[in-house]
Amino acid sequence: QCSEPQKLFNIANELLHTEEAYVKRLHLLDQVFCTKLSEAGISSEVITGIFSNISSIYCFHGQFLLPELKTRITQEWNLNPRLGDILQKLAPFLKMYGEYVKNFDRAMDMVNTCMQRSSPFKDVVQNIQKQEVCGNLTLQHHMLEPVQRIPRYELLLKDYLKKLPEESPDRKDAEKSLELISTAANHSNAAIRKMEKMHKLLEVYERLGGEEDIVNPANELIKEGHIQKLSAKNGTAQDRYLFLFNSMVLYCVPKLRLIGQKFSVREKMDIAGLQVQEIAKPNVTHTFSITGKKRSLELQARTEEEKREWIQVIQATIEKHKQNSETFRAFNSSFSQEEEHLPDSSVTSTNSVESMPGADGGGAFGGSDSCRKSSKSKRDKEKQACKSCSESFNSITKRRHHCKQCGAVICAKCSEFKPLADNSRHNRVCKECFLQLPANLGSPGVETVGEHKKRQAAEKQSILAAENSLFSSYLQFLEKGKTWYKMWVTIPRTEPLVLYLQGINQDGRSPRAVPLPGYEVSSPGSGEKFEVKHVFKLSQSQQTLYFSAENEELQTKWMEILTKAVKGETEDTAEGLSN
Repeated sequence: QCSEPQKLFNIANELLHTEEAYVKRLHLLDQVFCTKLSEAGISSEVITGIFSNISSIYCFHGQFLLPELKTRITQEWNLNPRLGDILQKLAPFLKMYGEYVKNFDRAMDMVNTCMQRSSPFKDVVQNIQKQEVCGNLTLQHHMLEPVQRIPRYELLLKDYLKKLPEESPDRKDAEKSLELISTAANHSNAAIRKMEKMHKLLEVYERLGGEEDIVNPANELIKEGHIQKLSAKNGTAQDRYLFLFNSMVLYCVPKLRLIGQKFSVREKMDIAGLQVQEIAKPNVTHTFSITGKKRSLELQARTEEEKREWIQVIQATIEKHKQNSETFRAFNSSFSQEEEHLPDSSVTSTNSVESMPGADGGGAFGGSDSCRKSSKSKRDKEKQACKSCSESFNSITKRRHHCKQCGAVICAKCSEFKPLADNSRHNRVCKECFLQLPANLGSPGVETVGEHKKRQAAEKQSILAAENSLFSSYLQFLEKGKTWYKMWVTIPRTEPLVLYLQGINQDGRSPRAVPLPGYEVSSPGSGEKFEVKHVFKLSQSQQTLYFSAENEELQTKWMEILTKAVKGETEDTAEGLSN
């Protein structure tokens, strides 16, 4: 049997090995999937929407946590057998995981949409998934890794504490780490349960040969199983298969295949309007029927218990769907009544007589039912297509924007006209409004292709903008060698524990991200001499980053903010500075 110290070392060793595997998965997501999709021309907006802040998470684990664990467990364990002090440094970074987990549902939805609607996206993802490094797993499976990692830390820490002596100097740090990590694990576990449902839908989608588009976060598989269908002609039993979802029933025919059961969909029956009931037939047992809007099926279960189970679960699904529909209708009715009381400029201008109070004797708000239906139909149509070019919207290549002048729904291409507002920020307007604006608000003319590309590159760096930052300014930067480089340095509001660096001659390139937890903030040592003034540094076991501020006040402010950030505290009141 292992001694207690050996058991503690085994747990620490397991943590190290799983951390090494985890960093490889993060590398796959950030350096392979993200990079290849970007090279294929997929927009940065889509990539960020899917992968969220995975780059920051990868940097933290690859550059700080893994090296710290490796040094402690492989080199220092005999003299300093502790884990709590290192894992407590992980706790502040769990705020970054909160951002990833919060975005997870939307990310899954975007992946599924892109796989269906974007051929370049689908080709890149499928090519990577075929590679050995992917382990025959899908992108969605790998995206779940960061969500699963937090509960894994929790389990290992609980096991570690069980075997840790009460008098151990590491107990206080380990208990504090467990408390913080357990809170984050609750959020991760909720996301894991949702992902398991998505994996089940993907599995069913493949078994159906991609015939039905069922992979949707709103869908939930309730029950599936073999069933016998009774022929209406001669009463013979035929082998069939049912998939019951929260919104529909798929009635399928099994396909004859040597490897894996596949099915072909014969009938799709909506839960709305569906009826299920027990039926009695001579010489036939365990029968029941389901009746939809278009078809009725007489089915036979293998046992009486199986029949009752099918009837109960289908009836419960029908009742739950009714309740959800009634709730939605009540909300929609209330919303529609409010909407009817709102002025609609586009309708008023073309139907001025009908929109006048009492014009047709139809009440205080005027307008006939047909007029109201017409205006609602017109508004719905305007929401589906761009006002200027009439092209239909979609969530990937043709997204909705609103003209800040007239409120029209327009696409990005038709809203490229951006006059400056009073606070010197750009506002999207449509071409018609742009041409009517005073000369001092608009540009001399429509932007050229070159100007448009430069502007797009600048917009990709919006995370670095002072108005989106907790704190930002120009600093001189030195990492290796003797050459200092002028950088725009910022801590974004969306990622308050990450420092972003952007060179002044690097327009269009991605900024460098430095996760702050685990670093130390200090002034240079007595042996470190520099020609520039007001120097401070960020250091950890693997690297040291030097910064030089323009004046002592700016140096002090940066050191105060960074000192809080490396401890996991955020500076909510800092104002961005531009020098």
